[in-house]
Amino acid sequence: FAIVVEGEEDAIALKALLPVLSEKIGKAIKNNALIIEPIGGAGNLSYKLSLLKNYLCVSHVLLDDDDAGRNAFQKAEKDGLISLANCTFTKCQGMSEAEFEDCIDLSIYKDAVLAEMGVNLDSAKFRGGSKWSQRLKATFEHQGKPLFNSIETKVKYIVADSISKNPKNSLDPFKKNSIDYLVSAIERMLSNEK
Repeated sequence: FAIVVEGEEDAIALKALLPVLSEKIGKAIKNNALIIEPIGGAGNLSYKLSLLKNYLCVSHVLLDDDDAGRNAFQKAEKDGLISLANCTFTKCQGMSEAEFEDCIDLSIYKDAVLAEMGVNLDSAKFRGGSKWSQRLKATFEHQGKPLFNSIETKVKYIVADSISKNPKNSLDPFKKNSIDYLVSAIERMLSNEK
Protein backbone atom coordinates (compact mmCIF):
# COMPACT_ATOMS: atom_id res chain seq x y z
CA PHE A 1 0.00 0.00 0.00
CA ALA A 2 1.17 3.52 -0.74
CA ILE A 3 0.12 7.03 0.06
CA VAL A 4 1.26 9.30 -2.75
CA VAL A 5 2.00 12.91 -1.80
CA GLU A 6 3.36 15.87 -3.74
CA GLY A 7 6.50 16.69 -1.77
CA GLU A 8 9.14 15.17 0.48
CA GLU A 9 8.04 17.59 3.21
CA ASP A 10 4.48 16.20 3.02
CA ALA A 11 5.88 12.68 3.44
CA ILE A 12 7.89 13.70 6.52
CA ALA A 13 4.84 15.39 8.05
CA LEU A 14 2.46 12.51 7.35
CA LYS A 15 4.88 9.89 8.70
CA ALA A 16 4.66 11.70 12.04
CA LEU A 17 1.01 12.73 11.86
CA LEU A 18 -0.82 9.63 10.59
CA PRO A 19 0.22 7.23 13.40
CA VAL A 20 -1.16 9.75 15.90
CA LEU A 21 -4.47 9.90 14.01
CA SER A 22 -4.86 6.15 13.47
CA GLU A 23 -3.36 3.18 15.30
CA LYS A 24 -4.13 0.98 12.28
CA ILE A 25 -2.20 3.28 9.91
CA GLY A 26 0.63 3.59 12.42
CA LYS A 27 1.03 -0.20 12.55
CA ALA A 28 0.99 -0.45 8.74
CA ILE A 29 3.71 2.21 8.45
CA LYS A 30 5.81 0.57 11.18
CA ASN A 31 5.50 -2.85 9.49
CA ASN A 32 6.35 -1.39 6.06
CA ALA A 33 2.96 -2.52 4.73
CA LEU A 34 2.23 1.15 3.95
CA ILE A 35 4.73 3.58 2.46
CA ILE A 36 4.43 7.30 1.92
CA GLU A 37 5.76 8.11 -1.52
CA PRO A 38 6.59 11.71 -2.55
CA ILE A 39 6.42 12.55 -6.25
CA GLY A 40 8.35 15.83 -6.35
CA GLY A 41 5.43 17.92 -7.58
CA ALA A 42 1.91 17.26 -8.85
CA GLY A 43 3.09 17.06 -12.46
CA ASN A 44 4.78 13.70 -11.74
CA LEU A 45 1.60 12.00 -10.52
CA SER A 46 0.79 9.85 -13.56
CA TYR A 47 4.38 8.61 -13.83
CA LYS A 48 4.54 7.61 -10.14
CA LEU A 49 1.11 5.96 -10.19
CA SER A 50 2.06 3.90 -13.24
CA LEU A 51 5.22 2.70 -11.45
CA LEU A 52 3.30 1.80 -8.30
CA LYS A 53 0.67 0.00 -10.38
CA ASN A 54 3.44 -2.04 -12.05
CA TYR A 55 4.64 -3.01 -8.56
CA LEU A 56 1.06 -4.13 -7.76
CA CYS A 57 0.82 -1.42 -5.13
CA VAL A 58 -2.61 -0.15 -4.05
CA SER A 59 -2.39 3.64 -3.69
CA HIS A 60 -4.26 6.56 -2.23
CA VAL A 61 -3.24 10.06 -3.30
CA LEU A 62 -3.18 13.32 -1.33
CA LEU A 63 -3.04 16.40 -3.55
CA ASP A 64 -3.11 20.11 -2.88
CA ASP A 65 -6.43 21.63 -3.92
CA ASP A 66 -4.91 24.04 -6.44
CA ASP A 67 -4.54 24.19 -10.22
CA ALA A 68 -1.47 21.93 -10.24
CA GLY A 69 -3.15 19.28 -8.08
CA ARG A 70 -6.43 19.37 -10.02
CA ASN A 71 -4.65 19.20 -13.39
CA ALA A 72 -2.49 16.28 -12.22
CA PHE A 73 -5.60 14.44 -11.03
CA GLN A 74 -7.41 14.99 -14.33
CA LYS A 75 -4.42 13.74 -16.34
CA ALA A 76 -4.00 10.65 -14.15
CA GLU A 77 -7.74 9.99 -14.31
CA LYS A 78 -7.69 10.28 -18.10
CA ASP A 79 -4.75 7.83 -18.12
CA GLY A 80 -6.83 5.37 -16.05
CA LEU A 81 -4.46 5.54 -13.08
CA ILE A 82 -6.66 7.20 -10.45
CA SER A 83 -10.28 7.66 -9.45
CA LEU A 84 -11.93 10.11 -7.12
CA ALA A 85 -12.33 7.26 -4.61
CA ASN A 86 -8.55 6.91 -4.20
CA CYS A 87 -7.69 10.60 -4.04
CA THR A 88 -8.10 13.25 -1.35
CA PHE A 89 -7.61 16.97 -1.95
CA THR A 90 -6.56 19.33 0.85
CA LYS A 91 -9.75 21.34 0.93
CA CYS A 92 -10.23 24.02 3.56
CA GLN A 93 -13.57 25.66 4.21
CA GLY A 94 -13.75 29.17 2.80
CA MET A 95 -10.70 28.77 0.55
CA SER A 96 -10.86 28.38 -3.23
CA GLU A 97 -7.37 26.79 -3.20
CA ALA A 98 -5.55 25.05 -0.36
CA GLU A 99 -2.28 23.26 0.25
CA PHE A 100 -1.34 20.68 2.88
CA GLU A 101 0.26 23.41 5.01
CA ASP A 102 -3.11 25.21 5.18
CA CYS A 103 -4.35 22.30 7.35
CA ILE A 104 -1.58 22.86 9.90
CA ASP A 105 -1.97 25.03 13.00
CA LEU A 106 0.24 28.11 12.62
CA SER A 107 1.21 28.00 16.31
CA ILE A 108 3.13 24.75 15.65
CA TYR A 109 5.69 26.33 13.31
CA LYS A 110 5.57 30.16 13.50
CA ASP A 111 8.34 30.42 16.14
CA ALA A 112 10.66 28.16 14.11
CA VAL A 113 10.07 30.25 10.95
CA LEU A 114 10.81 33.44 12.89
CA ALA A 115 13.99 31.94 14.38
CA GLU A 116 15.31 30.45 11.12
CA MET A 117 14.03 32.93 8.53
CA GLY A 118 13.50 36.15 10.47
CA VAL A 119 9.90 36.39 9.26
CA ASN A 120 6.98 36.90 11.63
CA LEU A 121 3.96 34.94 10.41
CA ASP A 122 1.77 36.62 13.03
CA SER A 123 1.08 39.21 10.35
CA ALA A 124 -2.03 40.47 8.60
CA LYS A 125 -0.36 39.47 5.31
CA PHE A 126 -0.39 35.83 6.40
CA ARG A 127 -4.12 35.84 7.15
CA GLY A 128 -6.80 35.54 4.52
CA GLY A 129 -8.30 33.18 2.02
CA SER A 130 -5.36 32.64 -0.34
CA LYS A 131 -3.49 29.35 -0.33
CA TRP A 132 -0.53 28.99 2.04
CA SER A 133 2.29 29.61 -0.47
CA GLN A 134 0.68 32.83 -1.71
CA ARG A 135 0.21 34.14 1.83
CA LEU A 136 3.77 33.11 2.67
CA LYS A 137 5.15 35.00 -0.34
CA ALA A 138 3.16 38.13 0.53
CA THR A 139 4.37 37.97 4.15
CA PHE A 140 8.02 37.46 3.22
CA GLU A 141 7.97 40.32 0.70
CA HIS A 142 6.15 42.65 3.10
CA GLN A 143 8.94 42.01 5.64
CA GLY A 144 11.69 42.66 3.08
CA LYS A 145 12.61 39.04 2.37
CA PRO A 146 12.59 37.22 -0.98
CA LEU A 147 10.76 33.93 -1.30
CA PHE A 148 12.66 31.97 -3.91
CA ASN A 149 11.54 28.37 -4.53
CA SER A 150 14.49 27.14 -2.46
CA ILE A 151 13.45 29.29 0.50
CA GLU A 152 9.82 28.16 0.24
CA THR A 153 11.09 24.56 0.31
CA LYS A 154 13.10 25.32 3.46
CA VAL A 155 9.99 26.78 5.11
CA LYS A 156 8.04 23.63 4.17
CA TYR A 157 10.77 21.54 5.84
CA ILE A 158 10.47 23.74 8.94
CA VAL A 159 6.71 23.04 8.99
CA ALA A 160 7.29 19.29 8.52
CA ASP A 161 9.93 19.23 11.26
CA SER A 162 7.59 21.13 13.60
CA ILE A 163 4.85 18.57 12.92
CA SER A 164 7.31 15.75 13.66
CA LYS A 165 8.05 17.33 17.04
CA ASN A 166 4.38 17.82 17.99
CA PRO A 167 2.08 15.71 15.80
CA LYS A 168 -0.77 15.56 18.31
CA ASN A 169 -1.39 19.32 18.12
CA SER A 170 -0.41 19.94 14.52
CA LEU A 171 -3.74 20.13 12.73
CA ASP A 172 -5.77 23.33 12.61
CA PRO A 173 -9.10 22.24 14.15
CA PHE A 174 -11.03 24.38 11.64
CA LYS A 175 -9.15 23.19 8.54
CA LYS A 176 -8.46 19.51 9.18
CA ASN A 177 -11.54 17.88 7.59
CA SER A 178 -9.72 16.69 4.48
CA ILE A 179 -7.00 15.10 6.63
CA ASP A 180 -9.66 13.34 8.73
CA TYR A 181 -11.18 11.95 5.54
CA LEU A 182 -7.74 10.96 4.27
CA VAL A 183 -7.31 8.86 7.42
CA SER A 184 -10.70 7.20 6.83
CA ALA A 185 -9.82 6.46 3.20
CA ILE A 186 -6.44 4.95 4.13
CA GLU A 187 -8.03 2.79 6.83
CA ARG A 188 -10.58 1.52 4.26
CA MET A 189 -7.77 0.80 1.81
CA LEU A 190 -5.87 -1.17 4.47
CA SER A 191 -9.04 -3.10 5.38
CA ASN A 192 -9.22 -4.40 1.81
CA GLU A 193 -5.89 -6.22 2.31
CA LYS A 194 -6.10 -9.80 1.11
